[in-house]
Amino acid sequence: MKGQFTCVVCPTSCVVHAEWNETELQSTDHAQCKLACDYVRGEIFDPRRTVTTTVRVDHGELPLVSVKTDPPVPKKTVFEIMQQLAHVVVRAPVNIGDILVADILGTGSNIVATKKIALKA
Repeated sequence: MKGQFTCVVCPTSCVVHAEWNETELQSTDHAQCKLACDYVRGEIFDPRRTVTTTVRVDHGELPLVSVKTDPPVPKKTVFEIMQQLAHVVVRAPVNIGDILVADILGTGSNIVATKKIALKA
């Protein structure tokens, strides 16, 4: 198989041409560093994404807290994760780094708060 990928690992954004079979990356062209090859290999065989969104907060100074997956999750699970997070409500206070949902959907990834939300005064 053949394809073209824009690497997003660094600001260079190499446009990498690749050839692969069912099990391995066979060749790349126009990659300016090894990171681009690793990125393309991951996109072909195990694409992952960091999900960033918000979840509801009860009794907080703000009604929502920003969250992300840590580590990135398989790309095929992103929409299912978003559907599950639509039903999550956490209770204030929330601190940056708090794990709000552990091992979401059995992916090995946690939903982690990226903002501090204090109790409503």
